[in-house]
Amino acid sequence: MRLPCAKVPEKMAQDEISRLRKSGSIIQGYRIRREGKFVLIPVRESPLMEEFEEVRERRMKHVGSFERVSDFFIIKEREGWEEILSEIKEKQNPRAVFLDRGVKGSFRIRNLELVYGSGDPVGIHRENGFRYFVDLRNVYFSPRLASIRKVIVENVLASDGASTVVDLYAGVGPIAIPISRKRRVVAVDINPHAVSLMRENARINRTFLDIVLGNSSELASCFSWAKQVIMNNPTQPPDETRKILKNFSTGTTVHMTVLQDNDKGPQFEGWKIEDRKVIHGYSPSSSLFYYRLIASP
Repeated sequence: MRLPCAKVPEKMAQDEISRLRKSGSIIQGYRIRREGKFVLIPVRESPLMEEFEEVRERRMKHVGSFERVSDFFIIKEREGWEEILSEIKEKQNPRAVFLDRGVKGSFRIRNLELVYGSGDPVGIHRENGFRYFVDLRNVYFSPRLASIRKVIVENVLASDGASTVVDLYAGVGPIAIPISRKRRVVAVDINPHAVSLMRENARINRTFLDIVLGNSSELASCFSWAKQVIMNNPTQPPDETRKILKNFSTGTTVHMTVLQDNDKGPQFEGWKIEDRKVIHGYSPSSSLFYYRLIASP
């Protein structure tokens, strides 16, 4: 559409755009564009006229009903998922969209069906300032947990005295890698694909992890000396969790995620609950929780 506009040198554009926005002079809904060494800004009053492209509405009605990982999207199978797919196709320009039919196997790999686009659920995902190569064909990963991963990292780094941190269910490394910039981290996972990706992710983020391939339940006693432990495995049976917790001594802090009923809390005998947060709802009666526990004398 042909609109009045301001034409400013590229070096001055950012300051001029800020000034015009504050004064309410910019015509909303149209894309600011470059022309050589100048920037054209649609404004309400100007003798200069140019063609501008209307900005496509990208605001999503179904926020929270899908996940974006790298350059592809995941929709959980539910009634009305086709409507969510249509909106993603219209407003997000995805490379591919996958339908999540649940998890399968001991490694809890997502059962994903390609319903739009092309390629595999593989790519570089950016989170909290770090880059992670993810491959959802072989390793579980969810961007919905980014905020709680950040909380865990901040809580661990704010603690005193623990020079080494043990991450018992490290996955592709989204908790272990940020911590490793400032602390030594022993990262454990039972999935060999996760371990391989974690090594690569440590490399591309220019850090180092002590990585162990193995069953955390069986190896937990080897880390009884640890004073900061991460247990991000929310679907683990409660009895297994309590068994692992018995390996740690007074003063140890454990950061863990737990899937539980909203009106009931898990019992952590011998542990003091320092922090408890709802991460997100899981069903009408249950939610995913974060706990920070400290072993009592």
